[in-house]
Amino acid sequence: MVHAYVVTALNPKSIVFFVAFLPQFILPEKPLRPQLDVLGGTFVVLAVTNAALYALLAGGLRERLTGAGIQRTLDRLGGGVLIGAGLMTAAMRRS
Repeated sequence: MVHAYVVTALNPKSIVFFVAFLPQFILPEKPLRPQLDVLGGTFVVLAVTNAALYALLAGGLRERLTGAGIQRTLDRLGGGVLIGAGLMTAAMRRS
């Protein structure tokens, strides 16, 4: 669990997000620490809620997507998307 926190905290994408996004909500005339506590806490609550909803959705869909026929359909659909993307890439002209 600690490893996940360290990896997330050191993720350059997260750092860039906070450096670019948070300053627009900071009021320079107010103390910094309480503002960061509220913004950080809000972010954590939203992130945990988002992860929990994804987990619940995935758990609910797991039962419906485990049949052999469904798996075959999903495999064909995924393969078709990849083939379509490859054909579109091959058809593109270089600028």
